[in-house]
Amino acid sequence: MLELFLKLFIFAIYVPYLWGVNASMGEDLRRYYEYDRELPLNVHEQIIEDKGNYRLIKVYFDSVNGERVPGLLLLPKREGKVPCIIFLHGYGGSKDDIREAADLVAGGGYALMAIDAEYHGERRESGRELYSPDVNDSVRGIIQTIIDLRRAIDYLETRPEINIERVGYVGGSMGGILGAIFIGVEPRIRAAALIVAGGNMSLMIRESQHYTMPAIREYLEREGMSYEELQKILDPIDPINFIGYFSPRPVVFHLGRFDKIVPAEAGRQLYEAAGEPKQVYWYDAGHNVPLDLVLARILDFMDQKLLGKAFAYHEILYWVKRYGPLIGVLIGLALIVILALRSRGLKRQ
Repeated sequence: MLELFLKLFIFAIYVPYLWGVNASMGEDLRRYYEYDRELPLNVHEQIIEDKGNYRLIKVYFDSVNGERVPGLLLLPKREGKVPCIIFLHGYGGSKDDIREAADLVAGGGYALMAIDAEYHGERRESGRELYSPDVNDSVRGIIQTIIDLRRAIDYLETRPEINIERVGYVGGSMGGILGAIFIGVEPRIRAAALIVAGGNMSLMIRESQHYTMPAIREYLEREGMSYEELQKILDPIDPINFIGYFSPRPVVFHLGRFDKIVPAEAGRQLYEAAGEPKQVYWYDAGHNVPLDLVLARILDFMDQKLLGKAFAYHEILYWVKRYGPLIGVLIGLALIVILALRSRGLKRQ
């Protein structure tokens, strides 16, 4: 009896101790993206375009570490508060990439906010790359960019035109990779679309055909660093460690089956790591997925998930626009056949 009592006593002490040790080992990597939201924005704004259905505003605001972030805010000419989509460009792109979709997005009633990532656009620095053999600088720059995106939402909260309860996110390639971290650490994003994104950073560095990767691989070989050691350094910026936090908010993936820039396997792993609700479109393409179709599907997704619309029509319009003339020809031929058959029937009578 005494022996049983001692075993139970030891069990009662030892098991909670083990649980505490294991719990302490599970680091919450979201702490890398914490910041002081009371930091003044010191906003500067200037209208640079005034089109028929939208205005485009150049914005600058302060972020952490003394960074001044350039951005663009597209505002549709609508009454009342409007939903907003935050966009981050791909590698080598800039905030100006939103201009190509401005009319379509504004026509859908959405505002659109974009910033330049570290070392991109107006923040470009000669000889500096965000994907770099200087791994520590890459980690720093990616963390900086994601906090900058969070500051962009702080800025949107100051705009009376924006419905801050209806903010979505869209990012492609690098914007999808970083975006998967961003949406995991930012609770104010309600729905997200990730285009040719991936997780498992060491896998991407090992297999990607992106032009920056050979220099990184050469550095690892020269330094004798294994990919397992590299992964430990990159864990704080690996999207696969963050995407699960976005659940139960909805996310959609658009991935290329033959992508070799962001390897398709990295995309699959990121999708698998995401929580529900989620969906994925796989395209028979490489890194260059059909953007017109992708954009139509994303607008439908945002209409349904962000705005709660029961019916969305952008993809339908896409197919009608693409195959409309062919459909017209087929209908015309069908009518000719029907009329010919009717004429033949009347002659027989």
